[in-house]
Amino acid sequence: MNRLSALIITISLIAGVLFLNLIASELDFRIDTTRDSLYSLSSQSKDILDRLDEEVLIVHFYIQNDPRYTPTLELLRDYQRNSPYVSVELYDINSNPSVADRYNVRFQGTTIIRKGDRMTEVYGSDEVSISNGIYQLLHQSDKKIYFTGGHGEFDILSRVSEDHLELEGEEDRPVFLHQRQGMLMLKETLELMNFEVEKLFLQQEGRVPDDADLLVIASPIEPFLPMEINAIRQFLGRGGNLLVTLRPFLDGGLSSLLHDFGIHPQNNMVIDFGNHFWNDAMAPAVGSYEDHVITQEMPLTFFPGIQEIQLADPLPSNLNAMILFSSTEQSVTVQSQSEIEDLQSRSIAPRSYSLMAVAEVDQEQFSNRLAVIGSGGFATNEYLNYLGNRRLISNTINWLLAEEVLLDLEPATYELPVINLTNRQLRNTFMISSLLIPSLFMLAGFFIWVKRRRE
Repeated sequence: MNRLSALIITISLIAGVLFLNLIASELDFRIDTTRDSLYSLSSQSKDILDRLDEEVLIVHFYIQNDPRYTPTLELLRDYQRNSPYVSVELYDINSNPSVADRYNVRFQGTTIIRKGDRMTEVYGSDEVSISNGIYQLLHQSDKKIYFTGGHGEFDILSRVSEDHLELEGEEDRPVFLHQRQGMLMLKETLELMNFEVEKLFLQQEGRVPDDADLLVIASPIEPFLPMEINAIRQFLGRGGNLLVTLRPFLDGGLSSLLHDFGIHPQNNMVIDFGNHFWNDAMAPAVGSYEDHVITQEMPLTFFPGIQEIQLADPLPSNLNAMILFSSTEQSVTVQSQSEIEDLQSRSIAPRSYSLMAVAEVDQEQFSNRLAVIGSGGFATNEYLNYLGNRRLISNTINWLLAEEVLLDLEPATYELPVINLTNRQLRNTFMISSLLIPSLFMLAGFFIWVKRRRE
């Protein structure tokens, strides 16, 4: 190859690279090669964008010379890339004070999201905040949910503390650490879905408020008083809807009320040796469901401590009820905590047990919807973000409120990832990481030392 040919090829390659760069600079496209897709929208955010049917305007105010806002600007452009309905306007708050006054914005980092004549203001500059803001505009609801208190129920006002995720490039991302045995995360999820949530003490109020659309009884320990049961019956008599979650061996004094709707708690505990969470047979896992709008495309769920639920046979004529899922055929039940210790010495024929029931009651002027789950622990702060647990409780509540359009769609949330290990797994992890692996290195070093001595 002569020098002229080499020069032509070199010039052609340089021209080709420059041409490709010019084309790439005009394309609003990028590829995220990070393992955890740190620079791409999550599937939840994309699901929310897919629900849009009209224009959404995102207006963000920042300071141009502040490098902290660079990731936010790229994030907002990603929203625009992922939906033809999203348009983004970016303003330096110092050089555009008239625009800031128009939206009544006083601080940098503020985001205004507008859809039609509705508008919401977001102060966070992360994906969770932006997606939740869009979600609030997407979901218009004035429905109200009351959670009962005073009987040892899981508390929707449980404690929360704030920390920060210490990963490369993620130092400023907030992490919220919730009290495990509470339901504040569920409350936050429902509020992000534009439901109003309050706590109700029936002992004090004496009745369920008239603005209640759904009453949730989250795994009571102490039984409800007769006057409280009557108040719940009156609420259902007005067309209200009811969600009850239970604990093993306890019905909270609700059996007589639930019997009216063909649902019979068994006050036992289901132990599933066929399918369970990690090594805990007392936390049955469910991957197969009956066909219902609540369970469509439902992933695996699990229930740390759950009792059996049965349906009356026959059911009242005005009642349409069904079991949504059950344990495997390798399950047994115990009637008390003491029986668990003697389980191996007892001869119990395993079989499947029903775990969740839903019912629709046709009244003369209205209809009720009820759902009863033998466990409430799956929806607590400790387990809500695992597998399909959040989707199950969200879908159930949406169905009870006749909000089927929102099924399977949840607001984006972020929690510090935690791995729970059993005692055996902790012991094995310690043995492998702290004893076995160092011992292998020491042994290899000894053999190398011996070999070199012989040489």
